[in-house]
Amino acid sequence: MRTALGRATAQWPESDRAAYRWGMDPVPLTTLDLPDQSGRTWLITGATSGIGRELALAVAAAGGRVVAPARNREKAASLVAAAGKGAGSVETPHMDLADLASVHRFAESLTTDIDVLVNNAGAVSPRRRETADGFELLLGTNFLGPFALTNLVADRVRERIVITGSDSYKVGRVDLDDPHFRSRRWNPMSAYAQSKLCDMLWARALQERLGSRVPVTLAHPGWAATGIQNVTGSKLLDRAIVAVTSPFSQSAEDGALPWPRLLWETTHR
Repeated sequence: MRTALGRATAQWPESDRAAYRWGMDPVPLTTLDLPDQSGRTWLITGATSGIGRELALAVAAAGGRVVAPARNREKAASLVAAAGKGAGSVETPHMDLADLASVHRFAESLTTDIDVLVNNAGAVSPRRRETADGFELLLGTNFLGPFALTNLVADRVRERIVITGSDSYKVGRVDLDDPHFRSRRWNPMSAYAQSKLCDMLWARALQERLGSRVPVTLAHPGWAATGIQNVTGSKLLDRAIVAVTSPFSQSAEDGALPWPRLLWETTHR
């Protein structure tokens, strides 16, 4: 299992970094201008905003077919409009990762194979909430929903499965007696860190299960200005967070840069 962390260039093999230094860049990692994706299908969750949106638009611009299941129909329409009438296509069937019945309906509606599955969707909340199935929202949306989706469509994935990770897993703790914070004290960081630790453990276990048939990759985009952190419920506090973090955050497009590297690995392995 490979891990792409932070800005993509920091994760190149030494041979690739040497090639870049000598002007022989093996893959264009400084932009999201992807190679021709004609005939390839990407299933990308969380594609209506942030790094998922940037990746979806890049794949469509390169001629690929993007399946971007979405809960928010307004954002889904905005994604389709942004993609325009380019070389590729964007489809936005309904799916809510916080509702397992919705996940099952979407998976059952798939009629074609998927080349690359990108589990990118994630949630943060200022207060404890639950999914339609009674799971703590962050665990349900960031881990249990993607886990269910991937299990349901894994047989259709031909080239690669990507799971978006986070360095927050380092402070995460999975409480098997109370994973949904029904008894212990809930706070956004603890809940988010637990969900991302679950993602890390799941990715490792999934690779063992799939073996060499389909590579599983963890991709951590680093701190990107995507809006996922603006969930305090206070516009003033959200603006303060943006002001404080802007000096060291990257754009959503830069946060998506690990994926071109994964594409290169997919097509050259």
